Amino acid sequence: MKLVRNEDVSWIEGEGYRKKILLRGQDVNQDGGLVQLVEIAPHTEVKAHYHKSCTEVFHVLSGKGAFTIDGERIDLAPGQTLTCEPLEVHSTENPFDLPFTYIVFKTNAVENDLFWCDRLATDS
Repeated sequence: MKLVRNEDVSWIEGEGYRKKILLRGQDVNQDGGLVQLVEIAPHTEVKAHYHKSCTEVFHVLSGKGAFTIDGERIDLAPGQTLTCEPLEVHSTENPFDLPFTYIVFKTNAVENDLFWCDRLATDS
């Protein structure tokens, strides 16, 4: 058993979001397992990116927002769950006035497995 108190975990600032790492692989008895709390501020977006090995499961806790996965927009609200497979290009936006908060369950998570699409286009 492991109890994680939200107030004991620090926020980590990302590009267009912030996150708290709640559990790692050893905590869930799975190499590459990861559980994060993510918050996207109002009127903010996380730009298009993908992962080569990681599958992500997003479960919305509060607020509303939209994911775009391989060009398909999916509007999400509390209680809804969405998956994103490796190599699927995805972005997230919160066009609303309240924070958009969700839990991300990751499998096969590895270091340096985040690839921003806009940077790839400019690096060529």
